[in-house]
Amino acid sequence: MKYIIRIICISIFIAGCFAGQTQSPKHEFRGVWLSTVANIDWPEDKHDSEAKKQADLMNYMDTLQAAGINAIVFQVRPACDAMYQSPLEPWSYWFSGTQGEGPPADSLWDPLEFAVTEAHRRGMELHAWVNPYRAVKDPEMADSVYFISDQHISKQHPDWILQFKSVHILDPGKTKVREYITKVFMDIVNRYDIDGLHMDDYFYPYSGIDNEDSLTFVEENRSIDSIDDWRRDNINLLVQAVSDSINIVKPWVKWGISPFGIYRPNIPEGIEGFDAWAILYCDPIAWLKAGSVDYITPQCYWPFDGGQDYGTLIPYWAKIAKKYHRHFYPGQALYRAASDKFPNGEIPRQIRLNRDMDGCDGSVFFTANNFYSNPANTIDSMKQDLYILPALWPVLPHQKGRPLSPPIVFSERNDDTVTLFWEPTPEAWGYVVYRSRTQSELVKQPGSIAAVITDQNGTFYDKTDEQWFYAVTALNNYKLESRAGHAINDFVVPCRPAYASEEKRCMITFKWEAYRGAEDYHIQVSTDKHFDFIVYEERLLSATRLVKKLNRGYTYYWRIKANNNDVWSPTWTFIR
Repeated sequence: MKYIIRIICISIFIAGCFAGQTQSPKHEFRGVWLSTVANIDWPEDKHDSEAKKQADLMNYMDTLQAAGINAIVFQVRPACDAMYQSPLEPWSYWFSGTQGEGPPADSLWDPLEFAVTEAHRRGMELHAWVNPYRAVKDPEMADSVYFISDQHISKQHPDWILQFKSVHILDPGKTKVREYITKVFMDIVNRYDIDGLHMDDYFYPYSGIDNEDSLTFVEENRSIDSIDDWRRDNINLLVQAVSDSINIVKPWVKWGISPFGIYRPNIPEGIEGFDAWAILYCDPIAWLKAGSVDYITPQCYWPFDGGQDYGTLIPYWAKIAKKYHRHFYPGQALYRAASDKFPNGEIPRQIRLNRDMDGCDGSVFFTANNFYSNPANTIDSMKQDLYILPALWPVLPHQKGRPLSPPIVFSERNDDTVTLFWEPTPEAWGYVVYRSRTQSELVKQPGSIAAVITDQNGTFYDKTDEQWFYAVTALNNYKLESRAGHAINDFVVPCRPAYASEEKRCMITFKWEAYRGAEDYHIQVSTDKHFDFIVYEERLLSATRLVKKLNRGYTYYWRIKANNNDVWSPTWTFIR
């Protein structure tokens, strides 16, 4: 009876392990918006020293990496200004406190270049987040708090500006405006090693538009009769132009947009709220249908149930994105987890729904500073459960490129450190290092990912006194993996599919591969994984098979080594 109960418990435990693995996919986009407008996230204070700004940015990356995040969406163009060394637009007021003023003359640092380097060093993607049309945020405050630089587009081309009480924007209907925005965006794509370009949803103003662009409509209507349809087409033309431009110069750079989370009221049925299609003139379905975006991140900033039910919106967006073979990463309101607008456990529940939904490929969280405050213990849930296993990025079905050749990997042990070596290739974005107790399915399990390496040293150090199987894959710029290059092991490898199997009654058969040059083999069997209590030990000459009688009702651990290298194999477990 005790034996049956033991088997049942073990089966439940194993089932639980596999259930956890299915809930934590190997490929999942885990992004965070890192905001710079109004210094929401960074810099903490626009008057901080350059060293403080750099340290704060690295602290963000360390904090996000520790929570399992694999992509940072870094805001670099808040309002026709720049958080980087731009030849086209002035430095942002939110960078230095004075629009047009960047780092000191003796400083060579560029925040975007710095962010790309630091993100990649941590095995994370960096997406440059750009606002398309906003030129002046809070115009009344701009007049009284900070001045607009003479280099700013609103001073260079005042005829391009539409003025509203809360915001001044570039006129989306002007051909020259679309060309200018595309030029600014492509300057970023061309000069920086970004992984993605990300545009937010500040198109026409949230407060609505009346006839401010009526003259542009008369002059550049492109034979479109309806001004509403023309406005939507203005946005669509910009989206397509940026997509076409990226695909010409760097087709691996992902082009994504984060529209408002509701397409239209009552779409899908029962959904209530703001009509982004009619007010912002935002039509993400048209982008998906045209294939002019690689991914969409609708800002689904609501909980389950109610008029903006998260549980209704996610299946809708997932179905549409899957239909048009594009990725969908819903935007999630981490900041609302800190308020009474979200019940406890809301964000983890949303992540689980995302994973259950075919066509949903990850999440993007707003905003980065919430990862310090850990609202409703959500970050703890990520670290200890949801994101405890690392994840690679989903590969876009239409942008795979050609897989690189698998690395040729060698391993070397020195005391308590294993060093892996491979010849790097300049075409590789990076390398994924795997380690596992078993060689079977090594590169398919997310729990086997040991590191993502982006430098070109071709080296990985693993401080361990245990034995592991290792493999390395090369990632191309599209993040498509090569076949695995398995490390040449310096320990004995069991036969597959079974290395310890029960033949009859209490007899157990151990099998292992012949180790070239071995004079004999040394096998140990123990009831504890540290091998403090050895129940069986033997040296065998040349044989690669051993039959042994072992008592039932125990968990056994066994290992083997060839005497000529004196290195134990990984430890394997079986139940009797």
